[in-house]
Amino acid sequence: MELVIEQLEAVAGGFRLGPLDLTAPSGSYGVLLGPPGSGKSVLVETLCGLRHTAAGRILMDGQDITGLDPRERRVGYVPQDYLLFPARTVGNNILLGLKAHGLNATDAKRDMEWVLNLLDIGHLIDRWPATLSGGEQQRVALARALAIKPRLLLLDEPVSALDEGLRERVCRDLRRLQRELEITTLHISHNQEEALAVSDWATVLDQGQLRQTGTMGELLRRPIDEMVARFFRAENVFSGVSEPLNDRESSIDFNGHRVVLGGSLKGPVKFMVRPEHIRLANEDDAENVIPARLVDIGDRGLYQRLELDAGVPIVLFVPSQRPVGVTVGQNVRVILPREFIHVLG
Repeated sequence: MELVIEQLEAVAGGFRLGPLDLTAPSGSYGVLLGPPGSGKSVLVETLCGLRHTAAGRILMDGQDITGLDPRERRVGYVPQDYLLFPARTVGNNILLGLKAHGLNATDAKRDMEWVLNLLDIGHLIDRWPATLSGGEQQRVALARALAIKPRLLLLDEPVSALDEGLRERVCRDLRRLQRELEITTLHISHNQEEALAVSDWATVLDQGQLRQTGTMGELLRRPIDEMVARFFRAENVFSGVSEPLNDRESSIDFNGHRVVLGGSLKGPVKFMVRPEHIRLANEDDAENVIPARLVDIGDRGLYQRLELDAGVPIVLFVPSQRPVGVTVGQNVRVILPREFIHVLG
């Protein structure tokens, strides 16, 4: 099922979402990213019909569902806090959702059995929500959403309440289920690692506007602007002035330094280099070498985070298995490789 959003607008108090245009390809797993307050939950609530649309259209396989009642949309929704009914057992929580979509008791029980087997939670059927772990609650909420066999699945921060180890396992399970069922899925998150684990594509929302849509690799390495770059922890964002050297190369002067990169550029620019792409210079390195002083070394497990002062802060990552060979306070030289310099729009 292809989801198409056209010039969509919604209002929540003093907050206005949109206008937004977005397409989720049929059977794809998309992640909606953005800082708190950017409008992620407002968008999802609008898609499933819990919030009125102020303008625009929502199309599912070409059908305009903008004015449909939530029960007529066949949209499965897992809210952030799961919203399980505490006075009903797991089985009755799932049956209630099925009956709300018009199924009779026999058909509702049949579809409940299907989803209990799918998620391997049949042993929880007579349990009360208060007795479930966070992971169990998450699976029950997902079962309730999947039981109606939705055309679209909306997950609002589905793993945010889980501990780190369980979060990773649940993300794998979500991705596996989505592939098996081929349900078009939109998953809200603010976590980069979570998005990398599940997504076919992702989009960044900020202050009610979509900033950039693409694969996670594109968003990480080719952000469209400074907001997207910093959201993905591209700590090295610099301002400078560029001049073309010829029709294939340009230089950028920034804070007393100069770097060369491909392309013809002229005037003020902002550019970035991700920390994993900067390296300590060797004796024979000459191009794009920046002198700096090492301010701090932080252990991040798989890598060491080096913070430098070059008149502007520069951060680089060094794999933990590789000796750094320098100490805090030491003067060093680093390279900003031209192939990893990305000019922001």
